[in-house]
Amino acid sequence: MGDATIKNFGVVIAICGALFVFGGQTFAIWSFGLEVDLDDGDESSLTFLFGAEELYLEFDGDDAPYDNDVKYDDDDEDLDDLEDFFANLKLMFYALIGCGIGLAYIGNSGGNMESIPTIAGVTALLSVVIMAYTFTSLPEAFEEDTEMFENIDEDPSFFVNKERDDDGGDIHLKAMPHVGFFLPVVSLTLAGLLINPRLMD
Repeated sequence: MGDATIKNFGVVIAICGALFVFGGQTFAIWSFGLEVDLDDGDESSLTFLFGAEELYLEFDGDDAPYDNDVKYDDDDEDLDDLEDFFANLKLMFYALIGCGIGLAYIGNSGGNMESIPTIAGVTALLSVVIMAYTFTSLPEAFEEDTEMFENIDEDPSFFVNKERDDDGGDIHLKAMPHVGFFLPVVSLTLAGLLINPRLMD
C-alpha cells in the first residue's frame, strides 16, 4: 500500500470525525420520531435529531410547524444524561480525528511506517466502541432525561419501527441511525484495509 493511499485514508478518517463534531444537524447521529394520526383527522409529527452539541426538534402539525434547537448544557433544560453521553462521545471522535491526522502525517512523511498497524488498530477499535456506545447508551440517556419511551409505553431502543392503535388514533414510532452514525463505519472500513492491505487486492 503506497504512502499516498495511507495519507488519503488518514485524511478521510479525520474528516469523518470532524463532520460529526462540527457538522451540526446534518451529521446528527440518531433520530427519534413520532407520527400521530388522530381519528378526527388531525395529523402531526415530532422528530428529534441528536447532534454533537444540540438536540434538534422538528414539529409539524395542523398549527404552524416549528423547529427548536436545544444545547445539552443549557441551564434551562434538564438534559444532564444526554450532556454526559455526548461529552464522552465527542472525546472518542476527537481521538478518531487524532488517529486520522497521525495516519495522514505518516503517509505524507514516509516515516514510522511500522506504526501504521497499531494506529489503524486503535482507529478500528475506536470506531467499534463509538457505534456500540451509541447503540446501547444514547436511547437510555434520552429516556432518563425525557421519559419519552415510558410516556408511549415502549422500552428504550436504538432501532424502532412500530405502529399501533391508541385511544383516539394511530401512533407510528420510528427510531433509527442518522447520517453521523455511519461516519465510524467509514473509518472502521478504512482502518481494516490498513490493517490488512490484502483486502484491497
